Amino acid sequence: MNTKEAFPTALEYLDSHEKVATLMHTAKQLMEIENDCNRILPAWFSNCHILKLENGTLLVGVPNQAVAARIRQKIPFLQNRLGLKGWPVHTVRLKVSFLQNPYREKPAGKKNLSPKAYESFSKLYKQFEQNDSHSPLTRALHQLISGYRQTEK
Repeated sequence: MNTKEAFPTALEYLDSHEKVATLMHTAKQLMEIENDCNRILPAWFSNCHILKLENGTLLVGVPNQAVAARIRQKIPFLQNRLGLKGWPVHTVRLKVSFLQNPYREKPAGKKNLSPKAYESFSKLYKQFEQNDSHSPLTRALHQLISGYRQTEK
């Protein structure tokens, strides 16, 4: 039997395996309850994630304390609305997950200078060094040049 004929989609293929099928069921359930929470609560819930639903306890990952405070105010409303949709939620716990911060700065990659740019910065540094070796610009140029030398080795 050809796998492509038996399972037209990857999800159907994963659902057919015993061990993965329970994981897929849990993942689908969490996605469904997260979608329902997004419809029930205002737009600021979109940065939150449903981490677990177990024994009537819903664990929600929130990006910061401000969002956690807003959700705490809406917990009775959320429990009621989820109950109307058939979700057995008796308790809502919040977990601040700082790793989910969408505003986190991405580290800048280290860039190399071309030989011409290095030469130009070196000349500029020598001019500033003669006049004032303690200025912030002189120190910044020195750091740039010394960093370039380290990457060339």
